[in-house]
Amino acid sequence: MKFIFLILFFLTTNLFAEDSPKIEPKDLQYNAKSDFVESLEWAYKGSYKQFQSTQNLIFFGIAALSTSYFVINDDRLSKQAVKQNKNEKLLRIISDASIFFNTPVVPFSFYAIGRSNNDSHMIQFSKEYFAAQVLTLLETAAISLVPVHQRPDRKELSFWEKAFRGQSSFPSGHVVGYSVLAVKSFQFYGPHYGFIPFTFALATAFERVHGEKHYASDVVASGFLSFLACEGVRYSAGYKKNNSIYNWFFEHDFSLDYIRKDSIPGLRVSLTF
Repeated sequence: MKFIFLILFFLTTNLFAEDSPKIEPKDLQYNAKSDFVESLEWAYKGSYKQFQSTQNLIFFGIAALSTSYFVINDDRLSKQAVKQNKNEKLLRIISDASIFFNTPVVPFSFYAIGRSNNDSHMIQFSKEYFAAQVLTLLETAAISLVPVHQRPDRKELSFWEKAFRGQSSFPSGHVVGYSVLAVKSFQFYGPHYGFIPFTFALATAFERVHGEKHYASDVVASGFLSFLACEGVRYSAGYKKNNSIYNWFFEHDFSLDYIRKDSIPGLRVSLTF
């Protein structure tokens, strides 16, 4: 538990250091119920809006191709990870702590902190974070009902590894806890705030494969699912005060059109920053 609280302390301390839009107390309307419902609406709309932009369709294509590669090479890649000697105790602690980050406790805590500090930016962050968390976990649970493949080692499965998913190990639910937080932290506060949860996501991904609880394709798929869900929620929320670096990478006009000139078919690509 100390490990978890240290993570939360670091994140909240650094997030406060960022200049965020404030709201005056007289404009503060504390309505947790409506904010909770709005977050769920963003999760629902994000389920289809994540595939409505040309940019995200391209990301989805990259995700499908990459995941297919890992599925085909799962045995070889997973065996390589199992053979590597790492600090297993530390990796197991990080991996086990990811379950805590799959609960609403973390986004709700950020929401309470944002309200107490009249920080509209953190309030928006917590609501989008929760929506993306819900969407990614639901997608992970639904996809796990498809019999892609069993776990490499089905022994010693914990309650959390069996209770909220199907029999297939594809994709990994553990990775979601950190990967959603990493993407949303990057979106709202910059890459330096997403670095730690991203590092923990990588450590968890390696531990799940190294511990023979997942194949490499399982953890790779979770990363792509998390990113696309976060993007779907971003489109649903329509918030415009995101980090400038994130905007430079992901928030620009991109179009891919079919054209014909002199009876010759072709593609027209437009990219505007």
